[in-house]
Amino acid sequence: MSVRATYRIQFTSDFRFADAARLAPYLSRLGISHLYASPILAAREGSTHGYDGVHYSLISPELGGEDEFRAMAATFREHGMGVIVDFVPNHMGVGGADNVFWLSVLEWGQQSPVAGWFDIDWESPTPGLAGKVLMPFLGDQYGEVLARGELELRYDADRGAFAVWAHDTHKLPICPQTYAMILRAAPGYEELAADFEAAGEAGPADPVWADLRRRLRKTDPTPALAAFRGTPGDLESWAALDRLAEAQNWRAAKFSMDSDAINYRRFFTMSDLAGVRVEKAEVFAGVHRLILRLMEEGVVEGIRIDHIDGLVDPKGYCLRLRGSLDRPFPLYVEKILAPDEILPESWQADGTTGYEFANLAVGLLADPAGCEALTQVHADFTGQTAAPEDLVHQAKLEIMAQPMAAELESLSDRLLALVADDPRRRDFGRAAVRSGLSQVVAALDVYRTYADRDGLSPPDRARIEGAVERARARAPEVDPGIYDFIADVMTLELAGEQPDKRDEILALVLRLQQFTGPVMAKGLEDRALYRYARFIALNEVGSEPGHFGVSLETFHRANRDRLEREPGAMLTTSTHDTKRGEDARMRIAAISGHVGEWARKVDEWHGLLASEDAPVDRNEEYFFYQLLLGVWPMDWTGPPPAEDLAALRERVEAGMLKSIREAAVNSRWVFGNEEYEAAFCAFIGRALGAPDSAFLRSFLEFHARIRPEAEANILAQTVLKLTVPGMPDIYQGAELWEQSLVDPDNRRPVDFALRERLLAELVDKPPAEAPSEGGALKMALTARLLRLRAEAPALLARGSYEPLEMPEGICAFLREAEGRRMLVACRLNRAQGADAKAVLPAGRWRDLVSGETLSGELNLGRLPVAVLVDGAE
Repeated sequence: MSVRATYRIQFTSDFRFADAARLAPYLSRLGISHLYASPILAAREGSTHGYDGVHYSLISPELGGEDEFRAMAATFREHGMGVIVDFVPNHMGVGGADNVFWLSVLEWGQQSPVAGWFDIDWESPTPGLAGKVLMPFLGDQYGEVLARGELELRYDADRGAFAVWAHDTHKLPICPQTYAMILRAAPGYEELAADFEAAGEAGPADPVWADLRRRLRKTDPTPALAAFRGTPGDLESWAALDRLAEAQNWRAAKFSMDSDAINYRRFFTMSDLAGVRVEKAEVFAGVHRLILRLMEEGVVEGIRIDHIDGLVDPKGYCLRLRGSLDRPFPLYVEKILAPDEILPESWQADGTTGYEFANLAVGLLADPAGCEALTQVHADFTGQTAAPEDLVHQAKLEIMAQPMAAELESLSDRLLALVADDPRRRDFGRAAVRSGLSQVVAALDVYRTYADRDGLSPPDRARIEGAVERARARAPEVDPGIYDFIADVMTLELAGEQPDKRDEILALVLRLQQFTGPVMAKGLEDRALYRYARFIALNEVGSEPGHFGVSLETFHRANRDRLEREPGAMLTTSTHDTKRGEDARMRIAAISGHVGEWARKVDEWHGLLASEDAPVDRNEEYFFYQLLLGVWPMDWTGPPPAEDLAALRERVEAGMLKSIREAAVNSRWVFGNEEYEAAFCAFIGRALGAPDSAFLRSFLEFHARIRPEAEANILAQTVLKLTVPGMPDIYQGAELWEQSLVDPDNRRPVDFALRERLLAELVDKPPAEAPSEGGALKMALTARLLRLRAEAPALLARGSYEPLEMPEGICAFLREAEGRRMLVACRLNRAQGADAKAVLPAGRWRDLVSGETLSGELNLGRLPVAVLVDGAE
């Protein structure tokens, strides 16, 4: 079944497979071809997203289990739709007590049969960590937690196994090779203890352990546990438990130690997500056994790969995945492309998950005339004048200096090891190498490069060389020879010079490439985009801070290139990861046509809300005004009921606190500033505390001013996503207004009953007849264009793309295939008062938006969008 359009569902324990199955008739009427499911595999208990999976061969029982999933897929097939699944090969959820694979590693260390599944440095130089896995999940210093009795030795009678539990949450298994230490603490267990000791260093697969556990289960060793309990507050009394812990394959530590000593690869800076070595054939087989079986059986038709840049070899992974089935299948990869970067053809993927289009659309719809003025307004109000590229560079350096310091240190060690016996380079100092490496990584303008055993592509070589030169300019105090050395390593030149060290150098480069992506993600996406508040409509995943606007020429070229290279690439405007929902983004974009009034309002609002006793950062205040404009419900044209305003205030507070913590200027996630956060919440309270406040009266005036432009932007974005080359994805609920903030706000429950009822009322009418309230026009437009994609699949999937000459302020193009034509026109930059009339190509056209038949001239004066097809229906 070809993929025409997907509908993304975020499954939770409150919205299971059976709930999605009930939506099949609705989604079919809407025009969807495939359900696009969030991760379906078993995740940590209570997971709200599924990206913390704990078992690759078990469909989540919390979501309904395999039977319910298969029943859901069957229901969708009955309605002519397929299922695409979001799959996470890069990492698993660890910590807690859910992941039996990770627990095996903690129990047996390097002897575990699945130790090779995880990227663990068993030779860590950190004192007390060699041969162990760091477990940075304690809420305080190890000794403090131990003395308070928050580490407890327990016995599992069903398994015949001991484990230490931290904070009653994190299970730390005791290795059976040390059980004798426990058993000798109680009388009557001397013989069993001796037998455990006699088993010695036998591996976990040795049957001796199963026999010893059976014998242990026939007894009651719980009296021995008393010897490992102490008196709360008396550290010395816990010495026995301390000695037992020291003998294990794990080291429990305070959460903050991860930045200094983490010795397993993790997802970004999240220590509860451990990297998986899916590049190994046996690991790949274990990770994909279930999902491939579901695909072979046709239960799952396609797959979306999460965070592909985290893998050591993305190309090799995609090719292995392609080769695992004897039929083609839809394959999308979550890959954040830089504005001038393209997805490598050699990966054989159908495309990315579509953030490029989201940035393309907002860039096109933001009024370029507002660029300089908005830059000045922001600088005048906030005093912030730093160049956006400097903010990004600094943020990336901060990430490497603290939360990812352990990874940087490890890479620096590897670089130093390469030159230890090289007389030309052995005098490089540790601090200088670390500094040079951090500067080069911070200067890299893509998430990562892709050197492998086949070498390095010319574009990647150019990017590395460019990063090195930018690093030299920013930090000339670093020995120039160090920059040369780093460049030689990253481009594999050094491997050519020293073939005897080629494998060692390549291994270092592969690990470095896995490092640069998280630095970019945390530095740019999760820090700089929350610091640079000039115009947050443009601050989205995959955006380039400081870049303002997309020309018509650039927009059309991107669409032509997509048609040529990746005609089935996903197009998205909202996801579970976007900073703001698609319509919130379009509302904020409307500011660009009203900069003068915006500047006056911002000054007025500051005067109404500022407090000398508890001041807030002006940059974050400026961010807040834009965020509020984005999330303010489209249909709230007057003061809302107090309870509705209170609910909005709660959402805004949560969204702003996350933004403030991510920015890490005035507060942060770890060791945050509670006083500042309280001050900002008080600021929000002054803004949203009463429906009839002076602030809200003024705010509603500006809201009314930009509402028409915002709605025009929304409709244009909707039409473009559904008609340009590519495959559109609709995020759950976004067929109506989608004004969510960053997660978890964008994962709130969706009112599908409302949507089903509205669609039934609208489906047989031209979209122009839909009421403007509640997003009904957007839904009607979406449904009509999705129906067109079903009626003329060749036209939308492979049809030619020809930009049309139009009056200033109109974007238009013509698509043609198999004798059918479609002309799309959208009015842009509405505030400029552009001419809304355009001459049509010869022919008799029917506008799917208005339902009218046209010839000769198109007038976008009443509706800002038109989708014309040949002839009358």
